[in-house]
Amino acid sequence: MKATCWYKNGSLDSFRQFCIQNQDKPVSVKLTNRSEPVTGALCNYYLNSSKAQGLFLLLTDRVFHPAYYGLEGIESMHIERYEALPPAIDIESSKDMSPAVIMALSGSAMRSAN
Repeated sequence: MKATCWYKNGSLDSFRQFCIQNQDKPVSVKLTNRSEPVTGALCNYYLNSSKAQGLFLLLTDRVFHPAYYGLEGIESMHIERYEALPPAIDIESSKDMSPAVIMALSGSAMRSAN
């Protein structure tokens, strides 16, 4: 079964499953101290150490150091679904791009359409 979301009241096994299934994919993370969700490519996660439980999101294709969000500050996580790639990106050329690059280009295309 595909894990499409995780909520703070969910189990750590569910958190782990979500992270495994969605690693390197665009996700949306609702934080407890922000009204707007944070989106980015899920780079990595940690559950082994009680001091460092959380996940790393690559927020842009220009920054190679992902942002860290601790488990205690995460309210929920969801996979990001994009209707289609922007017109400038065809499916064949997108195979060589990282999810973060595709996400950044998709975001800029959506902003320019408004």
